[in-house]
Amino acid sequence: MAARLLNLLALSSLAILACSFGATPANALSLDTSPNHARHLGHHQLIAKKKRAESRRCKPRPSSSSVAVVHSTTPTLALSTSVAPAPTTHKASSTHKASSSTPKASSTPAPAPVGSAGGGKAGLGWPNGDSVPLKNFVTKKVSTIYSWSPWKPAGSDALGLEFAPMFWGAKQASDFKRLVVAGYARWALGMNEPDHSGQANIDPGTGASLWKQYLEPLKSKGYNLVSPAVTSGSSGKPWLQSFIDQCSGCHIDRIAVHWYGTDADAFIAYVKDFHTTFGRPIWVTEFACQNFGGGSQCDAAQSSSFMAKVTGFMDSADYVEQYFAFGFMHDMGNVNVLEQLMGPDNQPTSLGWQYLSG
Repeated sequence: MAARLLNLLALSSLAILACSFGATPANALSLDTSPNHARHLGHHQLIAKKKRAESRRCKPRPSSSSVAVVHSTTPTLALSTSVAPAPTTHKASSTHKASSSTPKASSTPAPAPVGSAGGGKAGLGWPNGDSVPLKNFVTKKVSTIYSWSPWKPAGSDALGLEFAPMFWGAKQASDFKRLVVAGYARWALGMNEPDHSGQANIDPGTGASLWKQYLEPLKSKGYNLVSPAVTSGSSGKPWLQSFIDQCSGCHIDRIAVHWYGTDADAFIAYVKDFHTTFGRPIWVTEFACQNFGGGSQCDAAQSSSFMAKVTGFMDSADYVEQYFAFGFMHDMGNVNVLEQLMGPDNQPTSLGWQYLSG
C-alpha cells in the first residue's frame, strides 16, 4: 500500500512539472522579428522593388536582327549576353508601378500607318526588337528610331527609318565597336543617363574617356554625335557640363535631353534652357507626363493635353531636331500606364496615335 502511495505521488509530481513548462508552439519557419532584422528585410525589399521598377526604363535594348540574343519573357529588355540582365529605371527614386487595378491604356481605331517613314521630328524609342511589327507604328510624322543599344531593328531601313545606335554604357562597348562602323548609320547617341545609379552610372571623367575611345572615332566615318542623355533631375545638367569640360576636343554635335514631369510649361522651359546653355540643337530622347516625385499622375485627358502642347512646341522650335516619347512597349515599368503608346494588340493606343499622327 505504501509503495502504491509513493508511485501516485511521483506521477502527480511529474504531471505538475509538465503543466508548468508546457510545449512551445512551433512554426514551419523561424523568423527573426528583432528590429534590426526587420530593418534589414525592409531595405532588401526596397532595393528589389527599385531594381524591378528601374529594369524597364532605358537599359540596353538590342534587337535580334543583327546578332543572336536571348529574349526574356519577363518585363525586361532584350539583352545581349554581354550586357547585365536588367529594363528600366527608373526613374529617379520612384518605385511606383502600375497595379492590376490601374486603368489600362487602350487601342482605338485610327487611320492605318502609311508604311514608310516621313520627314517629321517624331521618333520611335523601340525596345521591342523584332517581337512587334514595326510597320504598325510608322507614319509620315516619324523619321528616326533608336533601341537603347547598337542593334538596329529588323526592317527599319526598308521602312525608311533613320537608325541612331546608342553607346548605352561601358557594358556595351565591345558590341558597339563591332556593329557601329562606317555606313551602318549617320548618327550615334552617347550614354544613357550616366548620372543615374540605375542606368549607365559613370562619372563625367569616365564618360569623357569612353567618348574619346568609342564615339569620337566615328566622326571621321561620317557620323554626327549626340551627347550623353542625362536625367532631368538635379544631377543631370551639372554632369553634362562637367563632361563637356573634360571632353576637350570632342565633337558633340547635338545635345540629348530626357524629361519627366506633369507640367508642359516646365518641360518647354527645360528644353529652352539646355539649348541656351549648351548652344547646340536638341534631341529629346525620352519624355512623358510622369510624376516621379510621389504626387498624382496624369489622367488620360492631362496626358493628351501634355502631349499636344510639348510636341507642338518641339515641332515649331527650329533648334529641336528630333524627339522620342517614352512608351512604345507593353510593360511600362514604373511609368504611368496611361503614357503607354503601344496597346496589347501591337497597335498604337489613343495617345500613341496622337503622337504618331499629330
